[in-house]
Amino acid sequence: MNDAGTMTEIARQIIRSHFGGCACELGETGNITNNCVYPFEAAGDQYFLKLYRNKDWPEEGKIPFVYQSLSGKNIPHAELIAYSRDNELYPNGYSIERKVQGMAADKMRLDREQEIRLYAALAELMSSVHDIHIDNYGYIGSGTACYSSMADFLEDEFDGFGSRLKDIISEKRLESLKERILDTMRDFEDLPSVLCHGDLSKKNIMIRENGEITLIDWDDAMSLCWMADISRLTLWMKHNYSEQEYALFRNVFLEHYRTLYRKAEFDDFESAYHIYSALDSLIFAIRVGDTVLEKRLKEYLDNVDVI
Repeated sequence: MNDAGTMTEIARQIIRSHFGGCACELGETGNITNNCVYPFEAAGDQYFLKLYRNKDWPEEGKIPFVYQSLSGKNIPHAELIAYSRDNELYPNGYSIERKVQGMAADKMRLDREQEIRLYAALAELMSSVHDIHIDNYGYIGSGTACYSSMADFLEDEFDGFGSRLKDIISEKRLESLKERILDTMRDFEDLPSVLCHGDLSKKNIMIRENGEITLIDWDDAMSLCWMADISRLTLWMKHNYSEQEYALFRNVFLEHYRTLYRKAEFDDFESAYHIYSALDSLIFAIRVGDTVLEKRLKEYLDNVDVI
């Protein structure tokens, strides 16, 4: 099933099962690490077919749940045309979405003022997303999370870090990083669990011709507190902008972000959650062979103060 020709033929069969003979030739997008994604056209509209590489990720029912939740708040998102995790053609499952019109922000050459407007708009959008409350913390599947506290969830996540990072970070160092993170998380237990995108960066922001933005790729969506979602974003900023640009765009975002929950204390949470995000991203970088990202994250983690 991993053969490219076989996968392409499976993709064609799935598309024909939904669109008949009106679908045009499909292509495959490059640099997709977690899933196989095929763009295609049918009856004059553009779509994406996503074949999931893993049976248990994204979790069963998560994508329909997320899109229904976004619809309930009138938040723009891709239209889900088809979704299946139990299909004889491809047992791992697939989804078909109508393409969001526009261009990904990371593919555009934005000047400083355009970047400022982008992060102001993203802050407004995420304020609405984080108004969607979910019971408990962690992976959400069809809308149900299992952990009563975020610290408990992250502590279990760390159980899997040791074996995957044993040749990179010493057990003693990893334990120190874990305690630094969990101590901070316990200080913010009162923050409610909300829908989080889980992978906020310019590559997942589509900018339409009228300047409006839409978030795409909700495969990493989870139920965490709002600070966790924004900390993921600011860590990405830290590694992709100069220090001056990072400070500017981070501040623009926070100025426009709306919340009733301890916004003035975000810095304390962010510094600890950046460590967790860096560890999680390091595991990903190693898995996909991204040596540039791996080196950058190792250097960042080597300089983290755990006292």
